[in-house]
Amino acid sequence: MSKTAGWVVGLAIALATSATQAAELGVLAPVMAEGQPQVQADPKGKPAPVVTRVRSGELFDLVQREAREGFLATVLALDESAQRIAGAKTLVPTWLYLSAEDGGFARRGFWLEEDGKRRYVDELFVDLVVDADIVADGGFEEIFTHEMGHVFLRRLFPGLPYGYSRTPHSSMSVTDYPTAFDEGFATHFQSVVRRHSRNERLRAQTEGLEDKPFLPYWLSNLDRSGRIDGVRRNRFVQAQLVPPGNAGEALARANESTAFDTARLKNGQQMLSSEGVIATLFYRWLAPGAGDRDAVVARYAPLFRTLARSATWKIEPDTPVFLEVVERYCADVPDDCARVRGIVLDTTYGATADPALARASEAMAERGRIGDMAGYVERLKPARAQMAQLHKDVAASPSKLRAALGPDLWLMGRSATKLPGMPSDEVPVNLNTAQAEALRALPDLDDAAIARALESRRSDGAFRDLADFVARSGLDARKADALQQAQRAMQAAGLYDRR
Repeated sequence: MSKTAGWVVGLAIALATSATQAAELGVLAPVMAEGQPQVQADPKGKPAPVVTRVRSGELFDLVQREAREGFLATVLALDESAQRIAGAKTLVPTWLYLSAEDGGFARRGFWLEEDGKRRYVDELFVDLVVDADIVADGGFEEIFTHEMGHVFLRRLFPGLPYGYSRTPHSSMSVTDYPTAFDEGFATHFQSVVRRHSRNERLRAQTEGLEDKPFLPYWLSNLDRSGRIDGVRRNRFVQAQLVPPGNAGEALARANESTAFDTARLKNGQQMLSSEGVIATLFYRWLAPGAGDRDAVVARYAPLFRTLARSATWKIEPDTPVFLEVVERYCADVPDDCARVRGIVLDTTYGATADPALARASEAMAERGRIGDMAGYVERLKPARAQMAQLHKDVAASPSKLRAALGPDLWLMGRSATKLPGMPSDEVPVNLNTAQAEALRALPDLDDAAIARALESRRSDGAFRDLADFVARSGLDARKADALQQAQRAMQAAGLYDRR
């Protein structure tokens, strides 16, 4: 082991040891009035819950047992490690707010009532609906850990920008770089929990022993399954197929499709804008290794330290955030760099670096999925050689890891009807990630122009700017002017506050 690696591991273990000694799960409950949870404007004028501290009761005892005996003990240790690395002089509890309504969010700021007084507490917390059943079946352990992934990022990477996409996030959706990074990081923890949980019911779910008829068809259950099986099996790098159905729902079906073409890949920008792909990358990066508390905290500590330096970075909404983090991590932990860059190349089939390798992989997959042994083997050796060469090229010139990425080109389109989960009928469209269903939301684009655009993007690479899109799509001046107006409308609409 080199001196650098030994220093990193030693520091990580020290942080892990200190973190596990004082982990605390603080439990909050809403203050109710006339059957409704109370809220009060925070110092910035936004509504914040009014809460009391819970210190006893059946549900309190259940979650505290999870904090002592379940994977939650590791999550609390990770949070204390994140606080220390972020420079906290005084550690605060990991707060759980027992929501009386809809929950499942990482939030900041609450009004705490104690001893007849009310004070504002400017701290992060997880807002979650919890009952005895969700604790017993492992759902609490899994969902709380996911939301704590967001808390870790808020502590370590508070400058992560919003993105432009309004598409509801899910494991299946393609949104934008910051959204996919934020959600993908949180999502990868769900597979980590499934890997290490001692909850028998959650393990049975993972093994497919508790599936019931009909329920798997509901979107949230499809999404949850994707966050486990899809992430582990790297399904989200594949292009999605749009199921048949009502023409007015085509965009919604495309966004949430669980059908994948096993011989067609997403392009590099689509992959880095996919929560599912980012989750797979983080899972392959951080999940391997022992599952005891100190070992897990030690694995995450070097990445946490890299993220804690993010205040000095220049991160824009169109920055490929995951690759930026990889390069910063490589500077901090050079001994682990080849492994992490290799995970990116192998997982994405080189799509962010060289589309030629992705095309070769697709040609091989076409033969492989029908059992054409000769055709598959004929393509396998050269594909492996291409991948090996790409590893060498990226090691020699790290910027090549993002060489196939084009700029984000956002335009504002409109759908015929308001889509489920969307804030309005407005549809932000990124010309370098959008598929046909999204492009149809733009003004004056017919199917022929859309087909030309997609084929050109696939064969000739990302569009350089709107004028390049216009030329390669074969559009006239009138249609170009309509798209320019759509681009200006997107600029006026600005970023989308999801958090």
